[in-house]
Amino acid sequence: MKIKQIYTSSNFGILFAAIYGLAVRIFVDNSHFKEDNDVFTITFFLITPIIISIIPIIFSKEIRQSTIKSFFFPFLSIFLFYILAFVTKLEDTLCLLILGIPYLLITGTVALLVNYFLKKQDKNNKLFSLLLLPLITLPIENSVPDKSENYKVSFSIIIDKTPQEIFPNLIEVPRLSNTDYQEGFFQLIGIPRPIESKLYNNGYNSYRIGSFTDGLELYEIITQNKKNEFVNFKIDLTKSKLRNKPTDKHILKGDYFKFQNINYTLTPLSNNQTNVELSCDYIISSKMNFYANLWAENIILDFEKRLLKGIKTNLEKK
Repeated sequence: MKIKQIYTSSNFGILFAAIYGLAVRIFVDNSHFKEDNDVFTITFFLITPIIISIIPIIFSKEIRQSTIKSFFFPFLSIFLFYILAFVTKLEDTLCLLILGIPYLLITGTVALLVNYFLKKQDKNNKLFSLLLLPLITLPIENSVPDKSENYKVSFSIIIDKTPQEIFPNLIEVPRLSNTDYQEGFFQLIGIPRPIESKLYNNGYNSYRIGSFTDGLELYEIITQNKKNEFVNFKIDLTKSKLRNKPTDKHILKGDYFKFQNINYTLTPLSNNQTNVELSCDYIISSKMNFYANLWAENIILDFEKRLLKGIKTNLEKK
């Protein structure tokens, strides 16, 4: 087979697009334009999937001549990119899921539009210059300050116990068995679930260590404590034990997401019932706060619901 035939083949275009996506991912992660090297950028979430979608089409006249191929073949590049990112441990299941929505939505639309303009043309050399676009857009994007916004997610549940019975179990969450804590979708894709919390005192302040599955441990300082009514925690990530996984690196170690306060509020309803509210305040600093918070809000709310239901089950069975 001639070199030109390999160069213009649809298989080469698909493979090259996937490798290109991986190269941009590594470039974004290791760039020195920002100290935190955050991958949650417009360049990576919007511009990169556009280019990945275009590459198979501009590389192959065979694809351009078929509307069906021009729509579906770029998806093969996206899926191959996912596999490479997962195998190389640049991304894990949650990260790929977050990427999946914009990537898949952009892919089909862009592929059809590009194919429409190139279907009857053989000259597409100008589009190859788009491959260099991330080298231009990322420095520009990182030179613009991120927008910081405060968010809060709360969930409450009624537990058939008095505040006096419940409160100690919020300070030190008892070990939650598999029957106490019902795992859901987010645990299925790799987000750890809480196991228990232990209270300590170092002579200066009280803190607890929250233990999760997969070896995650969070160091939580008690900043406010009104017995049987209210308690507030602040997470110190510098003293926490994080996992060596993309999710922890991007979300917990990065600067775009920060926990502010986690607190419980107890309100007695009757002699044997108490409303327990769990709230989480956090800050997101990025250029895609709406999309980032779409995931943060759902993940945190899911965590709050399952934790409170687990504590309720554990207490009411005693």
